Amino acid sequence: MLARMRRPIAVAALAAVAFAVPARANGRFPAASQLVAAPGDPSFLVLRTTYGLLFSSDAGVTWDWVCESAVGYGTNVEDPPVGITANKVVVAGMQEGLGVTTNKGCDWHFVGGELASQPIVDVVVRPDAPHTVLVLASKQTGTSDAGDPLFTSQIFQSNDDGANWSKLGAPLDPTYILETIEVAANDPHRLYASGVKGSGVTTSAMMFVSTNDGATWQPRAVPFDAANDRAPFVSGVDPTSADRVYVRTSGTSTNNLFVSENAGQSFQKILTAPLLAGFALSSDGATIFAGGPSFGLSVGTRSGYAFAHKSDVAVQCLARVGTKLFACSDEKLTPDPFKFILGESDDDGATFAPRLRMNGLRGPLACAGDAGESVCVALWPALKNTLGIQDDAGVDGGVHPLPDGGAPNDGGPNPNNATSTSSCGCGATPADAGGALGLVGLVAALMLMARRSQNKQ
Repeated sequence: MLARMRRPIAVAALAAVAFAVPARANGRFPAASQLVAAPGDPSFLVLRTTYGLLFSSDAGVTWDWVCESAVGYGTNVEDPPVGITANKVVVAGMQEGLGVTTNKGCDWHFVGGELASQPIVDVVVRPDAPHTVLVLASKQTGTSDAGDPLFTSQIFQSNDDGANWSKLGAPLDPTYILETIEVAANDPHRLYASGVKGSGVTTSAMMFVSTNDGATWQPRAVPFDAANDRAPFVSGVDPTSADRVYVRTSGTSTNNLFVSENAGQSFQKILTAPLLAGFALSSDGATIFAGGPSFGLSVGTRSGYAFAHKSDVAVQCLARVGTKLFACSDEKLTPDPFKFILGESDDDGATFAPRLRMNGLRGPLACAGDAGESVCVALWPALKNTLGIQDDAGVDGGVHPLPDGGAPNDGGPNPNNATSTSSCGCGATPADAGGALGLVGLVAALMLMARRSQNKQ
């Protein structure tokens, strides 16, 4: 998990961010912040970036772009948490609702019913049942007598790769701004959530624990320095022990990583860093990976929780896929050998091989059935210029040139031709996008969008 900002930000500043220039990654420097792989098929990858979602069906050798508008969040600046089920159904949680694609990045649609237009805070696919995906929906529904915001926060679950959804368990404490959810691999009934409430010296952080599929929740206080910390984030659950859970607190000057061996009844601090932007566990939970843009990658062991500096890669996200460790990094600010957006390591982070560089995109994802030019194709020339992609200089993962100048290998259009057709599923709209927000609702929505930034990794 990654940090979401939660302290109030001036509405004017948020509005300026929300309406920034799309050609420059919505006004933000191009960067990646989450990588997910399909359960059972590590060749199918989705990388979340500041300019949309990138899809690879060949383990990161080639990458295609799905623009934000195609997914459904083109009008907002946000980094939606992403999950992939065993059937390669991709779900993305947005302020506008829950987006789903059943054909590997094409033809996105918003889930209706009770989830229609619900702001989605977090997404997780069950490691023990990869056709099952959970989402945490949280929406401000009022204010307390003291003027503090109140939220309706509810977990929804799909057992059939995102086709049908229903509520799971009871709503969580309405006084907390919910941040993350996690599930235990070896206990199908164990759920974790985290949240924060209050402001200034009255801020408190909580981890909520359920042993019965969310029917009841037990609050467990998280160590929290109200003068520095902003929010707690459940980073992971040990795959061999449902009681061993890792929680990170984000702060203005330092981030702390804690572990609890007893489901949150007590915590031990195991790492402190200026910014913890990435976390991952080995498949057996014995090795712990943590990193940040300024201190690189550290690797620790579950036995004793001793960490050692492993690499100077400027970590912006971490993901463990089988025996491989992936890291997002900052290509512009990092010297060789770490000049990449996404790198892959076969030696637990000692060395990395580039899997994507900024100029490594082939172009908009090509999909069958589109009747005309998509919005992604129309936006491609501006993004291509931003990323420094040259005409007829397509690259394979940002490493090797393609023989056909970067055209997709599946008979699709040449991404360098702005008149080509590509079915990005563009034009998807929330089930209920109408209605004007009052000032309180607008502020809350903007706060939630800001907090969603850099969530999942």
